[in-house]
Amino acid sequence: MSWRIVLNKQNGFGEIVEGINSVENALNNDRVVQLLIRGTHSRQRLENLISDCKSKDIKIVYLQNNNWTYSERHNVVAICEPINLIKESDFSLVDGTNIIVCLNLKDPNNIGAIARSAAAFDFLTLAIPKKRSSPISPAVMSSSVGAIENLNVLTFNSVFSLVKKMKTFNYWTFGIEKSRDDSVDVPSIDSSRIAIFLGNEESGLSEELIKKLDGVYSIPTSDKVESLNVSVAAGIVMEKIYNKTINK
Repeated sequence: MSWRIVLNKQNGFGEIVEGINSVENALNNDRVVQLLIRGTHSRQRLENLISDCKSKDIKIVYLQNNNWTYSERHNVVAICEPINLIKESDFSLVDGTNIIVCLNLKDPNNIGAIARSAAAFDFLTLAIPKKRSSPISPAVMSSSVGAIENLNVLTFNSVFSLVKKMKTFNYWTFGIEKSRDDSVDVPSIDSSRIAIFLGNEESGLSEELIKKLDGVYSIPTSDKVESLNVSVAAGIVMEKIYNKTINK
């Protein structure tokens, strides 16, 4: 069965994990069913991974280049038990965690990078729409360097329904947009429940959504660039909020 499935048919993710960092994280979470290795290798880190898999009675399969159907960037892949997605109707399962909401992001590398920053800065829930967004694919897993293993992944049909749900749980919601008069003012953020909304670099957030949020801000930059990459912008804002929290 192909892992290239549409998100609105996806009940879980992470069945295919590529790259040694991501595989190690999956192994630490006891999800690995089978380890696939391309060719033979003597690197100590890989030998340690193989040893750990053998100690857990995980099957190891060695493949040659002509039988390798996974990313050419990696020589290690794990077949895993999937991680369950969390539905919007089960929002109470993520209540209390800070949330990063990715809207219309089609590049899996951006979503993976955002997930990595989210794990680093305690935004422990990643929210992704069921349509018009990249699914949580092996590419997302790989670019997150396994960090997405440590996050809740919340899926939703309507962003407006999601915002309404967040408000009932007392979340403070704001969006990041370029060319806004107001810049992110972290000291003014006084909430233990925060949700940041991100759109793609081209279209950003819709005006209809902006009206529903508690605020919309920009990140001050020089005039040498038109805009920041969405994953960079997300990381900057999450870091500011994280450091405000730990320095209280």
